[in-house]
Amino acid sequence: MTFVLGIAGSPRRGGNTELLLDAALAGAAEQGAEVRKVVLSALDFSGCTSCGGCSEGDDCVLDDDLRQVYELLDRADAVILASPLYFEGLSSQSKALIDRGQVYWVRKFALHRDGKKRRGAVIAVGARRNADFPSALRPAKIWFITLDADFTSLTYGGFEEKGSILDDPGALAEARALGRRLADERNIL
Repeated sequence: MTFVLGIAGSPRRGGNTELLLDAALAGAAEQGAEVRKVVLSALDFSGCTSCGGCSEGDDCVLDDDLRQVYELLDRADAVILASPLYFEGLSSQSKALIDRGQVYWVRKFALHRDGKKRRGAVIAVGARRNADFPSALRPAKIWFITLDADFTSLTYGGFEEKGSILDDPGALAEARALGRRLADERNIL
C-alpha cells in the first residue's frame, strides 16, 4: 500500500493551505493510499544548528519532535509539503523542516547512499496574485531532490483571507487530483 505523507507548513490551522492539503490527502486515500498529516506548527522543533552531528548520515542529533517526522519521511512513498508564502518565501516552519533535511543531504551526497525513490509535491498559497512562486519553491525543490523525490507543485495566488481558496471552484478538485496522482505508483510526475 502506498503511504502518502502530508506536511502542513502553515502556522494558521484550517486555512487555505491546509484545506488544499486535506483535499490532496483525500484524493490519495481515494486511490487506496494510507495517508498521514503532520502539522508543523503543533510540533516543538528548531531549525538546523549546523552542528555536524549528522555527518555520519544516521539521524539528526537534535532530540525534538522532528524525530517522528523523520520516521514518517523515511517510510513515505509520496510527500506533500503545503506552505503559505510569507514575504515571497515558504513559512518559517516549512523552511526549518527543509533545513533540518541536512541529514538526507549527507546520506545522498556525502556518503553516496541510495535513497528510497519517492514522489513529491508542494502546495503553495500566496496572498499576492503575482506571487513569485518559482523562487519561493526553489528550497522545496532542492529538498525533494535530496529526498530522491520527483517534484511537482500546485500554486495559488490572491488568497489571503482564511477559507478564500473555496472561492476558486477548481482548487480543491486540482488538489484532490494531485493526491490521486501521487498515490498511483505507476504515475511519474
